[in-house]
Amino acid sequence: MNRMKIISASLLFLLVAATADAQRAVWSFRQCLDTALLKNITVNQSRLVNEVNRVDLEQSKAARIPSLSASVNEGLNFGKNIDPTTNVFVTQSYNSTNLALSSSLNLFNGLQNRNTIKQRKIDVEAGNYDIETARYNITLSITTAYLQVLFSYEILSTAQSLVEATTAQADMTQKLVNAGKLPESNLFQVRSQLATDKLSVVNAESQLAMAKVSLMQLMEIPVSDSFDIVRPEMEEPPYPLLPSNSQIYQTALQVQPQIASASLYSKSALMGIRISEGARYPRLNLNAGLNTNYASSRKTGTAVNPENYPFFEQIWDNLGQSFSLGLSIPIYSNRQIKSNIDRAKINAETIQLTEQNTKNALRKNVEQTYTDLKSAMKKYEATREQLAATELSYRNAEKKFNVGLINAIDFLIEKNNFTTALSNLIQAKYNFIFQQKILDFYLGKEIRF
Repeated sequence: MNRMKIISASLLFLLVAATADAQRAVWSFRQCLDTALLKNITVNQSRLVNEVNRVDLEQSKAARIPSLSASVNEGLNFGKNIDPTTNVFVTQSYNSTNLALSSSLNLFNGLQNRNTIKQRKIDVEAGNYDIETARYNITLSITTAYLQVLFSYEILSTAQSLVEATTAQADMTQKLVNAGKLPESNLFQVRSQLATDKLSVVNAESQLAMAKVSLMQLMEIPVSDSFDIVRPEMEEPPYPLLPSNSQIYQTALQVQPQIASASLYSKSALMGIRISEGARYPRLNLNAGLNTNYASSRKTGTAVNPENYPFFEQIWDNLGQSFSLGLSIPIYSNRQIKSNIDRAKINAETIQLTEQNTKNALRKNVEQTYTDLKSAMKKYEATREQLAATELSYRNAEKKFNVGLINAIDFLIEKNNFTTALSNLIQAKYNFIFQQKILDFYLGKEIRF
């Protein structure tokens, strides 16, 4: 017993340790994306909706197979009744049994079964694209959140570097003040800047924590302080050779799943019109039946010397078969058929408008992304030049401040200009990268880091 307790405790410890290691794991972009795709509610809902489409397809296929049903009726009769086996009046109490087996097959119904199967196949295919659309959307969301975490890390790193630089500057200023080369007011100004820089670190840490929370929530995992991501080296983004706006749109039309889904739903709606029109045609059904019965009142032999008629002998002797061919011709249905056709046509027009709206939305998104990418390229180039200029000015001011040629206020103005330019460059860099990823997304390329 003690040994079992030790084994159980060991297994529990290993499980807890494994869980803790999993919580401390550093997540790559691919791991974040795979987890989100696995747990995302919208993706799973789309998958379940398409499972219903598959069930509907199987049901429509089964409509081509003959139906088969069986029935059993047991009765107890008192007083004057008709013997179901002889159709003769009897005045005694008796029990009766009726067994029946029936089958029906639709031979023709205006091709409604055939067209319904076609429609269901289209719906299943469209449902597959709906699942892919949901996956695309979560991929875009994870990409945005992952980049936001990387951006927040870089902002934090920059803020920490500025604190180190300002701390060193404060130490240098303290020495210069002690040596009488700078007034004490300069030291107060530098220490004030150091406090501001430390506050920037706190704000950057808060921004990073919120970015991680957003990413974890998109992944549908509990928020954990130990969560972290792989931080790839985000080098200077290359300048892509952009195709024309129309070329990007035409490519997106071919690869974006929401376009294929909308097109298939339009085909399904047109098939719905044909299904509704099929109700105008005659319906031809083949029916078959097998029945028998038993009554305890029925006897064999003579009236003077009657004998019991066994159950199974009666069942076999009373066995009957039937076959029938039925033709139903719709003449007037209180406008139900025409109304159904009109509804199907209106539904088809509505879905076709939805398809066009989906294409228009894609075109607008591509145009916006194309414009944003070109603007991001220009802004990134401009901020690089701005940073180079402000850094030279800042380094020059730092040298002058260290030898007492300028006061702390003038120096800190140059330092803040440099800090602002550095922050602008980081923002421009990540915006440039993000817009490139979005363009790759519309071109159907896999997003990687």
